[in-house]
Amino acid sequence: MSNIATTKRTRNSASFADVIVFIVSFALFVFGLYLFGAGFYGAAGTEFWLFWAGLLASCFAFLIPIVYHWALDRKA
Repeated sequence: MSNIATTKRTRNSASFADVIVFIVSFALFVFGLYLFGAGFYGAAGTEFWLFWAGLLASCFAFLIPIVYHWALDRKA
């Protein structure tokens, strides 16, 4: 039987690196939305590239924290 009362609880707070990763991911997401929107109003011939660059940048912004925590958990 495990002794639940004496197990140490982990802190539920973000580290400095977590905050930096969040800021970078959020900035990339906002920039991706900007590119995505610019794809609808961009110069002729650039709409396709702006649209997909914005879409991919916004999607990549969600992968950054996932990869960061995956690497952090593998190290521990």
